[in-house]
Amino acid sequence: MWRLILGVVVAVLVSPVASWAQQAQSTPQAQQESRPLGIELARGIAAPLLSAVYTPVKFSLGVTGAVLGGVSGFLTGGNERAAEGVWRPLTGGTYFITPQLLARQSPFVPFGDRPVEPLTPGPTPSSSMLAPGY
Repeated sequence: MWRLILGVVVAVLVSPVASWAQQAQSTPQAQQESRPLGIELARGIAAPLLSAVYTPVKFSLGVTGAVLGGVSGFLTGGNERAAEGVWRPLTGGTYFITPQLLARQSPFVPFGDRPVEPLTPGPTPSSSMLAPGY
């Protein structure tokens, strides 16, 4: 059982590194810029190690946020905006640490990246909207 778990963890940690390496070689920007190999290697090693610590914490926070958002929506009578107010900050954001993030080429967003839009007010009732006889 431990071998299976270890194999899955290694596969998850190694597969993004391989795809990042292919991606970096295929972009013309990466070919034009000359960066020290040691720094790139350090980022490539540090990213999955940091992700191994950060991702489970962020995932558990996301699952907790999903459950709490559902409870919030249920307790407010199905108010989707109340649920979304919990879902967006807790389930949104960055889940993996990437070499681009360590190089500050992409933003690190630990929580949701956009606020909930304000509720637009509906039309106010007027005397013409009332049913006849009132």
